[in-house]
Amino acid sequence: MGNWKKKSGAFACTLALAITLTACTSGDKKESGLTSLDRDDSGTLKVAYFNEQAFYMQYGNAFQAMFPNVELEVVSTESVFSAEDPVAEMEKILEEQQPDALYLTEDQYASLAGKGLLYDLDAVVKQDEFDIDGFQPSVIELLKAKGAGKLYGLSPDFSSQALYYNKAMFDKHGIPYPTDGMSWEEVMQLAARFPVKKDGDDALYGLFQSSSASNPFELIRTIGEAKGLLYADADAKTVSIDSPEWKEIFQSVVDGYKSGSISMPSDNGGGGNMMTGIGGKMTIRIGGDSMKFMSGQAAMTIDGPMMMNMMGMGVRMGAAVGTTAPISPGSSSTAATGPKSPFKDIDWDVVTIPVDPSQPDVTGSMSLESVFAINASSENLSAAWEFLKYANGEQLAKTSSMSSPALSARTAFKKEVDGKNIDAFYALGANSQLLLQTLPDDFKNAFAQLASEQIKKAVEGTQTVDQIVTAIQSQGQDLLTKAIVDAEGNS
Repeated sequence: MGNWKKKSGAFACTLALAITLTACTSGDKKESGLTSLDRDDSGTLKVAYFNEQAFYMQYGNAFQAMFPNVELEVVSTESVFSAEDPVAEMEKILEEQQPDALYLTEDQYASLAGKGLLYDLDAVVKQDEFDIDGFQPSVIELLKAKGAGKLYGLSPDFSSQALYYNKAMFDKHGIPYPTDGMSWEEVMQLAARFPVKKDGDDALYGLFQSSSASNPFELIRTIGEAKGLLYADADAKTVSIDSPEWKEIFQSVVDGYKSGSISMPSDNGGGGNMMTGIGGKMTIRIGGDSMKFMSGQAAMTIDGPMMMNMMGMGVRMGAAVGTTAPISPGSSSTAATGPKSPFKDIDWDVVTIPVDPSQPDVTGSMSLESVFAINASSENLSAAWEFLKYANGEQLAKTSSMSSPALSARTAFKKEVDGKNIDAFYALGANSQLLLQTLPDDFKNAFAQLASEQIKKAVEGTQTVDQIVTAIQSQGQDLLTKAIVDAEGNS
């Protein structure tokens, strides 16, 4: 274990958010083999995080106030975010740099845990009586599912989706508000009740797809997965989308696209810029077609927690666009800063994302934005565990809930947003069937592109739904076979 020296002195503790450390401790040894870390102990803690500046600003300064004699070393993981294979790049950093603790994405966590490279936290959680009961149950469930039943990391936040709706639009047309637990069929029927207009600046939609939606197949896949349908199985090496159940979903969505009651995502999301959290899961597109709900042109939309922040921020940003500003400091003369704001102050609320009646308590939209884990080979397990406790503790959760757009994994610190139904993001568990599905990324992307091209043909009326599903089945099988062969050749 690492070498630590005792020093006297008392220092105040402050708390912030999480990272990865390296250090070991003196003190009483406990059942798990980890020893307690005292605030006066000295040593070095090695952390794998995006970059040093971000680490210290968000976590390092506060953690050092807790353990002032611990020297922090940050291993930058910036290369991961531009790598062709981010998971392989993170594994390379772990092997070469040997950080004690790591900030990971959900995919990186699952891969490293599956290869035995992360430290099993079950024993130390029990030993220290660390409160995981205060976590959103589905967060712990998801962490364990990605770890083959064991807990190899902790996540202070998560992302999920909900159904946002414009209350004024429903009131205007005398249509009842959506409710928690509605089926996809019910939501699409609601969308069809609005007087839609497909084109132009005054376009109006019943259901506008997520701001992060990038292709017409995404909604079909989401509805199918909610029903427990899988379009492909890598283990069985088969594509299985040519079925009555899938065809029914294709028909419903294509009909919605044709009528305009459901928006069909444009190429590249209709323009704008994609904002993505460090973990890569929490995203929102700003600008382009993505702002239809915020501009009052859609009765409903499916989106994540960042939309809550954008609803208020968009109005403020938009107002600034259309206001005037002094030409020079102190000048009474003004000049227009831009065009009129497209954003409106919308009376909105949220309910749970639509579900399937056969599985009313689960969703496939839940994901982990960040996971903190410990290197299984670390010689400084006690210090790394102390850091994980800090990063996922109650005080930090309280602080972060006031500033982060993510959803706190600790349910006691749910966001309060003007009386909105924030419980909609917490009400559903993770879909365990989907958690076990593993398909090559290249295949998923190619399949979505294939399906989207065929869907456009059905919307344009040049092909029937039966015809496009047959084509997707045949060509999709070829894509999967190739992806499996390529993966086996690279292994």
